[in-house]
Amino acid sequence: MNEKELYYTILEQKQELESLMKEHWQLFSGMDTWFFWINLATIIVPLIILYFTVDRKRLFEISFFGYSVHVLWLNIDTLLTANNYFNHPHSISYLLPEGVTVTAVLFPVIFMLLYQYCTNNGKNFYLYAIVASIIFVFGYGTFSVSVDLLRVHKGMNFFYLTLIDIAIVFIAFWATKLFQLIKRQA
Repeated sequence: MNEKELYYTILEQKQELESLMKEHWQLFSGMDTWFFWINLATIIVPLIILYFTVDRKRLFEISFFGYSVHVLWLNIDTLLTANNYFNHPHSISYLLPEGVTVTAVLFPVIFMLLYQYCTNNGKNFYLYAIVASIIFVFGYGTFSVSVDLLRVHKGMNFFYLTLIDIAIVFIAFWATKLFQLIKRQA
């Protein structure tokens, strides 16, 4: 098979996969299932909490940290899902990336509020982030697996997810501190 034939075979397979994912969502994850409503709550509730609790004087700094967490986790999640290390069988929509409710909202909001708390109160962010990552993975992760919002494969486990969470939060923290340093030097 030459390059062009292989390309079109891949394209056809992607279209077939898209069709299957849409069918799966409509049958098992649509608006008439509790999966849809729990995913919707995973978006709305954290955003409402964030709205009422975020330090508005530091809104851009805290938002930059949260956005960094979101972008990092979404990319890692996409990579791990594409390679079948884990899967989110019931997403809010078949049109959005799998697990977007967790990677775009729940996880970033939790760690935005943790970042705000630690930096406002002189607490050790690294220690709190490690503990929060463990609680998040073994708490929310266990819940997600038990209700079939998350399936792990190919040796992926909660220990690895905890390490990924910690790495993402630390990198976002360092990026935020770097940008604050650049801002102060301007």
